[in-house]
Amino acid sequence: MLNTNLAPVNAYAPNRRNDDVNGITRVNIGSGTSGASGWFNIDNSPTIPLSRIPLVRRIPRIPAWPADVRRHDVRKGLPFNDSSVRFIYSSHTFEHFSWEESLRVAKECFRILEPGGVLRVVVPNLTLLVGEYLRDRSPLASHTFLARLSLSHTVFDLLHPGANHSQMFDESSLLHLLRLAGFPNPEVMAFLQSRIPDLGAVEPEARKRESLYVEAQR
Repeated sequence: MLNTNLAPVNAYAPNRRNDDVNGITRVNIGSGTSGASGWFNIDNSPTIPLSRIPLVRRIPRIPAWPADVRRHDVRKGLPFNDSSVRFIYSSHTFEHFSWEESLRVAKECFRILEPGGVLRVVVPNLTLLVGEYLRDRSPLASHTFLARLSLSHTVFDLLHPGANHSQMFDESSLLHLLRLAGFPNPEVMAFLQSRIPDLGAVEPEARKRESLYVEAQR
């Protein structure tokens, strides 16, 4: 309903000193090319290092990645010490993982958050998509619905791994995921309704209508 235990040992990600901005450590998982100032921005696109080669970055399909976006595969762990991060934000990223991968990442988020730290996960809202499908009277409503789910994978995923989805979430499944990761009371939130200050720097209004917002406190 809309809001009016174990943290795993990190066996595979090396510890590193966190980027600290004004005493607040913030991590943005799956930042895309819109990495925000004041956040440790992470994305796993193979085009990130390519975009930093002068000749290569002129090739079409190579995005202009900001210098403050680091390439890192969060499925292999988060490179932060235990209980060292205050806020974690992730928008339209968890649906690109398998269920097992998303649970592993959520457990890593639990591990690195300090007590009272906040994880905010934003994903496409399957309930909204299903509702629109059920109201669609066109003869190809089923095909439109499946296309919008974007669950197919092609060879182009090697260049743009975030192009398609591996799973979809509704309110129940996302809350369940975060509980399994160790968060005791995850809650459904609204756009920009959050315990994270200055959220507007990372939360785009363009995806407000299609998104499910869930927040969990360690």
